[in-house]
Amino acid sequence: MMAGSIIRGVGEVEHATPEQILAHPDFAAARRVFVSEHAKVYEAGVFPAQFGADAGRVTTLAIIVCQHANYDPADRATWPTLSLLKETVARFGFASPRLIDSFVARLVQTNYLELRQQPGDSRVRLLFPTERLLAWDREWKAAHYAPLDILYPDPGFEPARRRDLDFQAAHARSAVAAFDAIIAMMWSNLEIIVFLSSTSALIILLTLSEMGGSGPDSRIRGSDLVHLAPRFAVSLSHVRNILAVAQERNFLVRSGPRNAYIHLTPHWVAAFDRFIAGSLAQSDLTYRLALRHQAKQAVSTA
Repeated sequence: MMAGSIIRGVGEVEHATPEQILAHPDFAAARRVFVSEHAKVYEAGVFPAQFGADAGRVTTLAIIVCQHANYDPADRATWPTLSLLKETVARFGFASPRLIDSFVARLVQTNYLELRQQPGDSRVRLLFPTERLLAWDREWKAAHYAPLDILYPDPGFEPARRRDLDFQAAHARSAVAAFDAIIAMMWSNLEIIVFLSSTSALIILLTLSEMGGSGPDSRIRGSDLVHLAPRFAVSLSHVRNILAVAQERNFLVRSGPRNAYIHLTPHWVAAFDRFIAGSLAQSDLTYRLALRHQAKQAVSTA
């Protein structure tokens, strides 16, 4: 992998930058893999708790896994309580306490999450991901590393791609150190924040792009998108609202008789490519942090 940026806040871990990823000759192929792999984990029946995906819920799931991995019964500050979850998710700015309450309750009902008593303090309830949630988390991580594997196949991202349990634990323990960098990346993409916050909006627009909607000769009609509503657990009216907001923001134009055809604009392509590149750069960072964590563990147990 080419030399990348140095992130001082996480121990000078070198990783690929968004600029390097965008300039990579295989970025277009990596983008297609990013969309196809993320579509799989955000589909109805796959995304946890039978909800549609948005940044608030996705962030909540990732933080639940991270806090569970960092749990130390002897250190109260690490106890994975609902309060700690809300406090951490609030840093990302995508989910209200009320949303987290309802999402956590639904995760418990659908067997993605368990509430357990803290040993020695029966008043405290801890949030423990079940194997069902951990299995989804491995698929979600693999969806991030599949496109990076296209860009940098040597040495590649094999532990994440094969859903390795030890790597998953190391990634969850070390990713907390990158939270500030991840938050900065997400909020640096202000043009698409509304689509991150709206249920399934990001993946619907990305899927539209891969259907050919960003091409100059697009012949996609609104009726061609009917299948996206049940696929991503939203209503057809919600899909129409997403398209309306995209049009208001110059991400989408219509053409042809009665404006029947939908085109995603170059402005949209540039904005979402920047977001994808930033997301992949942060995935590369957390991958390097996980490898460093595993290396330190190996030395300490040798």
